[in-house]
Amino acid sequence: MYKSKKNTKPQVISYDRVKSYFMWMIERYGDYSAKALLQKGNLLFKDDKQFNEPALNYLIERDIVNDLRYAKRLTASLSEKNIGPNKIKEKLYAKGFPSTVINDCIGGLETSEDDYFDKALTLKVRKFGENPIVDIKLKQKALRHLISKGFSYSIANKAVIHSFDD
Repeated sequence: MYKSKKNTKPQVISYDRVKSYFMWMIERYGDYSAKALLQKGNLLFKDDKQFNEPALNYLIERDIVNDLRYAKRLTASLSEKNIGPNKIKEKLYAKGFPSTVINDCIGGLETSEDDYFDKALTLKVRKFGENPIVDIKLKQKALRHLISKGFSYSIANKAVIHSFDD
């Protein structure tokens, strides 16, 4: 039914091929962290990995791959989605950013304790209503929900017991 390709010779792995693959990934799918891009390259070019790091260094020197820029943009995006700082850190670690970049991005967020409280309160109201929660099981469920969204226990607890009558 389908013709199989016969006599296909494997392509030669070269510096230019690895570099063009990295460029294609960035053009097609958007930004990558340096670590994630190197992992993709090591996966595809597992037979000969000698060109992966020089090609990545070329892209870093030309500022095509910039971990700090990508992490800041991702942090701002996640912050707008009512996600707490702990969850943002977790997602940035999962993307493969170094801890210095993550701390720089989290420190650069222009949010205070009140902003995080407002975000946590928004999530609590959306899922559990405006009234303060007094039922123990429901309160624990609400706390788990807010903590899983990246808020600290103190902020989550304030949001759960907050009354709009004040």
